[in-house]
Amino acid sequence: MTKLFDDIARNKMIDKFQESDFLYNGISIKDMYVKEINSQIARPYIATFHYSKTLPDSSKYIYAGYLGDRICGIIVYGMGCGKNQYTSVIPTIKNGEYIELTRLWCANDMPKNTESKLIAKSLKMLPKEIKLVISFSDESKSHVGIIYQATNWYYLGKNSGSKMLICNDGIEKHTRLIGIYKKRHPELKECSNEYIKNLLNMSYVEGGKKHKYIYLRGTKKEKKEMYNIIKDKIKMYPKCDKPKCKSEKEIIEKIDIKEKQMNMFDYI
Repeated sequence: MTKLFDDIARNKMIDKFQESDFLYNGISIKDMYVKEINSQIARPYIATFHYSKTLPDSSKYIYAGYLGDRICGIIVYGMGCGKNQYTSVIPTIKNGEYIELTRLWCANDMPKNTESKLIAKSLKMLPKEIKLVISFSDESKSHVGIIYQATNWYYLGKNSGSKMLICNDGIEKHTRLIGIYKKRHPELKECSNEYIKNLLNMSYVEGGKKHKYIYLRGTKKEKKEMYNIIKDKIKMYPKCDKPKCKSEKEIIEKIDIKEKQMNMFDYI
């Protein structure tokens, strides 16, 4: 798993952190350019400043927004939790035609429209084969998806919530982690999920409900066909006051030194 890499990247970010690197440099947001980057570049930012503190294994397309030579935001697309989350929306969707927006981070000091510009530009850069993009906003983190509303995604309501695994450092993981661990360790294939959970020194917590948004891509005909499938599921956007984001300096100062300690889970 990526936790070892996330922890190492976070520790390096802590060591080299300069607040000035995350302050707006005055370049117009109109001049922001977006390019594809690799996980080595993205990981320190996501593992440190995104609330999840992790870059998913399934990350496939990663883009960064730049103002001059400075990264102002990062967006990550990956395969998500499985094909069913896509076919439940568009039953006719095929392999290779869907993706999930799994991570979005922009430095807190950036101009108001930085996130929406990054989303809009990155959506255009995805392979043309991708027709359906899904993203979720975690209600337990006080997120309702304001940025998706601003960029004209369709809202399909909330899911029912599910159990999550929580590490001893407080970082949450999806329960599919147990199945992945068994695949990587065939000698434990017959062990119960409860045994694996205890082996990894993890526990279950109730995951919050998540708001579900989708974005349709393709030709006008393709988008119309997909829209006709989902039109009866579309709901009014939820509303709430957007919580004040913490600055990168505040996040760095809050990170507990214990996060630098390694445990068994790091070596999955």
